[in-house]
Amino acid sequence: MSSPQTPIVTPLPCFLDNYIWHIETSQGDWVVDPGDAQVVLAYQAKRGKPLAGVLITHHHLDHTAGIAALVEAFAMPVYGPSEVREGISNYIKVDDVLTLDGMGSVQVLDVAAHTLGHIAYYLKGHDLLFCGDSLFSAGCGRLFEGTPTDLARVMSTLSALPAVTVIFPTHEYTAANIRFAEAIEPDNNELKHYAHKVAAWRAKNQPSLPTHLALELAINPFLRSHESTVVAAASTYAGKPLQPGEQTLATLRAWKDVF
Repeated sequence: MSSPQTPIVTPLPCFLDNYIWHIETSQGDWVVDPGDAQVVLAYQAKRGKPLAGVLITHHHLDHTAGIAALVEAFAMPVYGPSEVREGISNYIKVDDVLTLDGMGSVQVLDVAAHTLGHIAYYLKGHDLLFCGDSLFSAGCGRLFEGTPTDLARVMSTLSALPAVTVIFPTHEYTAANIRFAEAIEPDNNELKHYAHKVAAWRAKNQPSLPTHLALELAINPFLRSHESTVVAAASTYAGKPLQPGEQTLATLRAWKDVF
């Protein structure tokens, strides 16, 4: 059996800085984290096609508020974690492997830290990751419900994916995250180059996303908590020596929260 054609993924901006990711496949259209139904309804009307389904990563309203209106319009399935109390027709759990029309094998990853039930969707055959608020370009989600131990586990999980993985976070936080990353690693040349590219994109109101894991491993301090430069910067901020990994991540996250 031949594998599905590579989906076409398009950002649908909504609110101040959210992206609803639209996934066009040969067998139908899907969206990820539709906080605003009207944005999706307008896009589907333009395409002249119904929606085939919805993927939800976590319970925050800016990711779920559009579910009811979309189900009413299209009567399609909604996949999501048990922490989402309303609107989910197909509850899924960590390590499930879904077979979704047009997307092939979709692995459900445990990225619980931003919220305790947060999941991500990894389209294994296409190396595409829809990660909600667990990871951003040059940053990661706040720990609203999880702990630094959770965050360390999530960063380890994501770091282990293939370097070619294309990552689709749901917020345009890149420019602000880069400023923090530059405070951590001011001599990181790849980060400097990326900062110039992002500034140019944003000056033209172009998205900085998606991003790629290979890039993030080189510039994202939250994926680099074992690097000596990152550990040293966090230790200086903390005023004491820190261990690589969880201790460094905890300090980075607390620092970023007030940066």
